[in-house]
Amino acid sequence: MIVAVLLGIVTGYGVGQSMASDVARGRALTMKEYVANFDEYRNKLMGNGSPLWAAVVAGVFMVLAAVAVYELLVWVVDKVLAALDRRRVRTDQPGTPPPW
Repeated sequence: MIVAVLLGIVTGYGVGQSMASDVARGRALTMKEYVANFDEYRNKLMGNGSPLWAAVVAGVFMVLAAVAVYELLVWVVDKVLAALDRRRVRTDQPGTPPPW
């Protein structure tokens, strides 16, 4: 849960920064500049020469990498929380010890 929240915060921040950058570029773009580069924008959109199978393979690797990073972060958070818990338990407790 902790890792999911942290990943959500980081991803949300990144998406927000990207959107803010796009808005700033859009405000600075004039109609004359857009029309002058229309062919370049059009060719960029149509120039995707990668086949479908390559996109599928890339997608599979991206999902595997995302799951691996998530599992690594969960493992690290688990170790940190376990270390914090051990430190708390090892301290001397006030009062008399239990009879057993």
